Amino acid sequence: MQPVRSPTILARRSPAGSGFRWWSEAVSWLFGGAARFGVWFAMALCAFLILVLLPWIPVVGSLAAHLLWFVLCGGLMAAARDTERGQAPRFGALFAGFGPPGGALVGAGLLVLVGTIAVWGLMLAVGIGATLKSLASVTSLEEFAAAPPPALLNIGWGTLLLMLFCLFLFMLISMAAWLAPALIVLRGASPLEALRLSLAACRRNLGALTVYGLVGIGLAVIATAIIVVGWILLLALVFLSTYAAYRDMFEQDAEVLDAGR
Repeated sequence: MQPVRSPTILARRSPAGSGFRWWSEAVSWLFGGAARFGVWFAMALCAFLILVLLPWIPVVGSLAAHLLWFVLCGGLMAAARDTERGQAPRFGALFAGFGPPGGALVGAGLLVLVGTIAVWGLMLAVGIGATLKSLASVTSLEEFAAAPPPALLNIGWGTLLLMLFCLFLFMLISMAAWLAPALIVLRGASPLEALRLSLAACRRNLGALTVYGLVGIGLAVIATAIIVVGWILLLALVFLSTYAAYRDMFEQDAEVLDAGR
């Protein structure tokens, strides 16, 4: 599977209601036929088992799971495109990301991992430093035992705001990672360009993204009610709806804006 490199990749601004439409399109694609449903359920189940079991491997398991997520997403974006075009997806498409775009997918995963570690490091450093400073003001164990909350609440508003800022950075990282596999596999974007374009597209479609997230929360509640099977179905819908969002923002014939601005 060789990605097609476009000279210029453009992002489209969609109305807020698109966030619901991405899910509805995913549902229609998933339940469009017994054979299609079976393949997607099998791919989602396999991906779920791999990503759940892999972190149990000591030392390298979590890192491998993080990078493999990007590779599997890349293959599933190609499978979603075939599904949207009415073609029967193949189970092997789950591993199509190991082909030519594999290096770029791993590169994007590493960039996201570095950013995530940096933000976690900042939160850890700020949290530990503020806590130690607060505890240093306690003159005795009796004082701490008598009123521990005030001692810890001395951390201050500045630290709280910095923690909220770190959570905001995590949100930006998630937005950058969301559509990056699709852009790499389907448009031949470089890792850094894919992350930038994904972030720009999400920034331009905050209304649709908010609706998409709210519907996703509702689906997660339903999935939890039917336990494992529900989460496998939801995972398949997440992949398909992600492709629907990518297609809407980057491949529809409509007014487009340069995503780099």
